[in-house]
Amino acid sequence: MLKEKNLRTRRLFRDNDRSLVIAMDHARVFDTVTGLKNIAAVVKAVRAGGADAILTPWGSTVAAAEALGGGGCWLSVDITPQSIQSTVEMALRLGIDGIKVEIYPWCDPKDDYFKRYHGNESVLHGMQLAAECQKWGIPLMIESVPGGWPNETMRTPEMVAAASRVAAEAGADYVKTFYTGDKESFRTVLENCTVPVLILGGPKSDSDRGILKMVRDAMDVGAVGVTMGRNVWGHANTEGMTAALAAIIHEDASVDTAYRLVKS
Repeated sequence: MLKEKNLRTRRLFRDNDRSLVIAMDHARVFDTVTGLKNIAAVVKAVRAGGADAILTPWGSTVAAAEALGGGGCWLSVDITPQSIQSTVEMALRLGIDGIKVEIYPWCDPKDDYFKRYHGNESVLHGMQLAAECQKWGIPLMIESVPGGWPNETMRTPEMVAAASRVAAEAGADYVKTFYTGDKESFRTVLENCTVPVLILGGPKSDSDRGILKMVRDAMDVGAVGVTMGRNVWGHANTEGMTAALAAIIHEDASVDTAYRLVKS
């Protein structure tokens, strides 16, 4: 686990140790992601809006490198025990700043998702990846999804907190997780996680204020940032939405102040 900032973390996080990450790794799993057809254009828009880093798989990272400029980049990966070393070597050659991987604690062994994504073995794979990342000084973000993505019933505050702790114990430098709906329950998530936490953006929302309030509340109780995708690059005003999120994260703006940036 990284104890001090290095050159990579300085590109991923600002001096206040907070970060706005725009997630654009959806194309690695979704059938169609129309909002990401022109990845370079999206990256230019979010960088202009104040995003600190992007989260992309290999192909999009290569395509967006010039548009990213001096911004940070998390490489989104899927791993097996046999691919961990080559994945890290690939990341180093690409020049990324950090790696993000998903784990799925408490998957049902009878579930097809368990078989496809190695279920509880994904935690062990995350530990192995953490060891390789530590060897090379690469920050590792683990996105811990209790029960796997289809099992939304497991996303209670208690299970989100437990899954976040599992990720930290596996060797994550940062944890990406769900906002649990209110400050009190999310404070419990943070108190039970031994490393900094960023919230994920979740499904596409029609409420800009709702998204901004979620981020404001998460930052109020101690989150260090956001890793958000569809609610940014899927927005009619991508740059404005990015600027609104950046204002909350880095300037402690209110929801009302940030909302004006979306509508400007």
